[in-house]
Amino acid sequence: MKNLSTSATRSLLLGLGLGLATLVSPPLGAQAPVGVPAADQEADVATVTALVNEAVGQIYKSAYRTEPIPVIYTKALRGLLTSLGEGAQAQAKDLSGMIDGAAEAEFISALQAIATAPGQRQSLRDLAETAIKTYCKQHDPYTRYIEADDVRISQLMGKASGSGVGMSINEKNGIFLCYPLPGSPAEAAGVKAGDKLLTVDGKSVNEKPLEYLAGLIRGAPGTEVNLRVEHGFGRAQTVRVTREALTTPTVFVEKKVTGVVLRVRKFSKELLDEARAALGQLTAGSTLTLDLRGCPGGDLDVAIAFTSLFLEAGEPVVTVRTRGRPDEVSTATKPREFKPAAIVLLQDEGTASAAELVIAALVNSKTARAASQGVKTYGKGVLQTRIELRGGGVLMVTTGELIAPQGQTWDLTGLLPSLENRGRIFPKE
Repeated sequence: MKNLSTSATRSLLLGLGLGLATLVSPPLGAQAPVGVPAADQEADVATVTALVNEAVGQIYKSAYRTEPIPVIYTKALRGLLTSLGEGAQAQAKDLSGMIDGAAEAEFISALQAIATAPGQRQSLRDLAETAIKTYCKQHDPYTRYIEADDVRISQLMGKASGSGVGMSINEKNGIFLCYPLPGSPAEAAGVKAGDKLLTVDGKSVNEKPLEYLAGLIRGAPGTEVNLRVEHGFGRAQTVRVTREALTTPTVFVEKKVTGVVLRVRKFSKELLDEARAALGQLTAGSTLTLDLRGCPGGDLDVAIAFTSLFLEAGEPVVTVRTRGRPDEVSTATKPREFKPAAIVLLQDEGTASAAELVIAALVNSKTARAASQGVKTYGKGVLQTRIELRGGGVLMVTTGELIAPQGQTWDLTGLLPSLENRGRIFPKE
């Protein structure tokens, strides 16, 4: 299953065949940590070297737009030094002209020098993970590295029973945006679509993975969580939300005189059955309103199958473009299952990824007779893969690009509402 969600779950573990660099001894002039046996120091270096080797190798092999391994090390080191400030700039090096193994050895050597510098409190592993994180941010807007400690905490939170506030969260340029569901505790407490999330119970959300934030927000039914948000007009407010034991269907349905309104929360595996049951209420000549506002995306295959419910066999849905492989073109494979007189698509700045795919395909289709309205969408048109590393961390790597039937991508541009733009959905056509 391919996945476009910011909370993707697909795992891809690849054997790289890359050998570990030779263990690096502490640089000349550097002081080894007091009281740490030499054998333990060497074991620490070996562990960190293995972590770095695997992470960089996975990025090089899996990323849609890749760079030579020495360039990755150079950018990772620069990013780390920038985060540490001027005091660490003595370790600035250009490793891009080296062979892979030499670049890795120089990178580890620089980390050791920083770790043993007077006043430095971060461990060798901390420095390595920070360097990987800073490279991922430089690579593209979506590639991320989640530290091993955050992965463990997120897993523990995920196992704990609890309830939520009925809200999805999208990340954009390091900013977390809130999209409460209709009638949810979050909406009732005053959280607005597009509010910027600042803290959860006083804990900053900066640099945290989405899974971690979801765990912080969940808790026992009846308990409260304080969400510090910044509204669209610039005012920050702490909103107290009471958690509820929520059932979270993937769709919400409302019957109206003119037809059916179907709000899609997320494109997960349960969606197709729930959507089919809801769409059974459609009558001849009625209008279907697909409300995709605040929908962060989900599973690519589910989105393709959902879109195909309204298309005739052979109509295009999306093209997936990956590095080094022929384009994978997806089309509807069966006759149209549902035939509303017209389809209205509701969108906003929280409509992302798989939800944008549905809009592009249906607006393009002459059979579906769809039109979109609202404001420009989020603009995420990539395929991401979750890669679990043996060292405990997780990489979220951009591994492909999505191309709409119109022959364009909506990545970083978003989709315009067609009703307000004379049928146009791409900013440049």
